[in-house]
Amino acid sequence: MALFSKSFLGIDVGTSSIKLVELQRAKAVVLSNYAILGADYFGEGDFQVRERGMLSISEDNISEALSAMLKEAGIKSKQAFFSIPDYATFFTTFDLPPMSAEEIPEAVKYEAPRRIPLPLSEVILDWQLIKGGPSEEGRVPLRILLVAVPKEVINQYQNIALSVGLKVIALEAEVFALIRALIKYQDRSNVMCLVDIGERSTTINIVAQGTLKVSHSFDVAGEDFTRVFSDSLQIDKMKAETIKRMYGLTDKNPGIKEIVKPQAEAILKKVQSIADELYLEDKEKIGKVIISGGGAMIAGGADYFSKKLDLPVELADPFIDISYPPTLGEALKKISSGLTIAVGMALRGFNK
Repeated sequence: MALFSKSFLGIDVGTSSIKLVELQRAKAVVLSNYAILGADYFGEGDFQVRERGMLSISEDNISEALSAMLKEAGIKSKQAFFSIPDYATFFTTFDLPPMSAEEIPEAVKYEAPRRIPLPLSEVILDWQLIKGGPSEEGRVPLRILLVAVPKEVINQYQNIALSVGLKVIALEAEVFALIRALIKYQDRSNVMCLVDIGERSTTINIVAQGTLKVSHSFDVAGEDFTRVFSDSLQIDKMKAETIKRMYGLTDKNPGIKEIVKPQAEAILKKVQSIADELYLEDKEKIGKVIISGGGAMIAGGADYFSKKLDLPVELADPFIDISYPPTLGEALKKISSGLTIAVGMALRGFNK
């Protein structure tokens, strides 16, 4: 059922920054407002960290930051969609024997305790059928994507929203926001690889015919690009960030490119491994790659990835079908990739 409000807020709480995007729809979807705030607003520390594989959220800092952002940006919408980091979400796939539609939910319920590393009483479960289909004759094998989110994480986000006067309409794993923001109708028949390069982690997602098939996260990301420049050139983080965005993986300065190549190659190696496994299992080939996240803004990144993978590679532009004032064009070009998840969350409000 469509939601009645015409204005929605997408919120992406990352490790070291928070991004907000407010969208409204009249005849078309329009960007009303956006805001970005780094964790350095508080001097030190991150908004969230991983401890022994679990997500630890700084509720007080996030609430304070959100409150400041909502006020300073003049955000009007109170209806919010929060993304949940992929490293706080458990993804797994498994096969089931041929069965009818009525039997699938029970089979998933039976398999879940064996696939999820937490007690089922502590998580919210969801699942999708990603290969095959139910059959009354029982001849078609099935593949299931199972998703689990700890209830504690959900409760923390709800507490944060309540503290700043927002109503949580839904919480959702980041990957589904990426799919919503980046995969357009012309790509629905293609096999897409969405590579989200965040500050502390990168997530590789394979989406076939609009359905998520694979999601894999690992700890090589934008911060590694910045750190290697800082360490090698003996410069501070701010200067390293500037060099990353000016030269990065371009041929403007071969010496700079050589410094960061090992980190880029580590990401490419993961992409290629997942692509090889996809072809081995399903005889499917990736048709296009889209890179997103703050780390994707490294200069020359899309071209470098394209040459190495021998595939079309695009830098994410979540605003391609969204109207905004022409005066914002240059500013959005510099930051739009990093706003992809927030845009995808806000767009969920307009889904029927």
